[in-house]
Amino acid sequence: MAKGVKLLERKFSDIEKQLSGFIAFVDTFVEDDKKVLSFKLSQFDRLNAKYESVKEEIFTLSDIEFKNFDGKITTCNEHIEKLEFNGDIETWFIFKEQFKEIIENCGLNDKQKLQYLQSCLIGIAKHVQTVDDTYDSLFLALEQRFENKRLIINKHINVLLMLKYEKFRGDSNVELRNLVDTSTKHLRALKLLKIEHNTFSELLLIQLVMQVLDTETKRLFEMTLESTDIPKWDDFFGFFE
Repeated sequence: MAKGVKLLERKFSDIEKQLSGFIAFVDTFVEDDKKVLSFKLSQFDRLNAKYESVKEEIFTLSDIEFKNFDGKITTCNEHIEKLEFNGDIETWFIFKEQFKEIIENCGLNDKQKLQYLQSCLIGIAKHVQTVDDTYDSLFLALEQRFENKRLIINKHINVLLMLKYEKFRGDSNVELRNLVDTSTKHLRALKLLKIEHNTFSELLLIQLVMQVLDTETKRLFEMTLESTDIPKWDDFFGFFE
């Protein structure tokens, strides 16, 4: 779309130059050159028609581009408003992935990206200092401050290992749902860090969660198993959907 506008703008500029040439002819016109004048006038009519046509095309395309860009900005605002990062290293990689996925599809310049990033930062993350007042500089500073991969992985694993100490009442569907959501959130975070879960890790996690469940919930889950094969986490998770 942008290339189309630029091409039309070049045509528009060429026509303007030709019209300027006609004006120069009029300024030096001699009455004896009536045949030349007639020819020039016919040229002028054609040029003027082209001028108006190209101008209208430029305005139409520019308006479409503006509406498309405005639509992108609205979409960005809607998604960015839901994002925030408070300096908790556990949530850094998830925030980073979501923010970049949104911002890279918005067609923004560096200054606009910086403003969006700053609007998402709260708590200690808001006070991170940068060398330059640019988007890249701020993002790099955040990565240097909060992207400690080893520490982040350890924290996610520790949260999962502590699940067995959660207090859970069998009559609370909300607590049960939160328990599974917490597990899934930390598994997803580990996956973003390139730590893939396998059969053993899935089985271990299922056992950790099972230790928290009441007898009736365990029994209901066991009834869903159609074979003696080791259950997968997705099947276990699906039970609570």
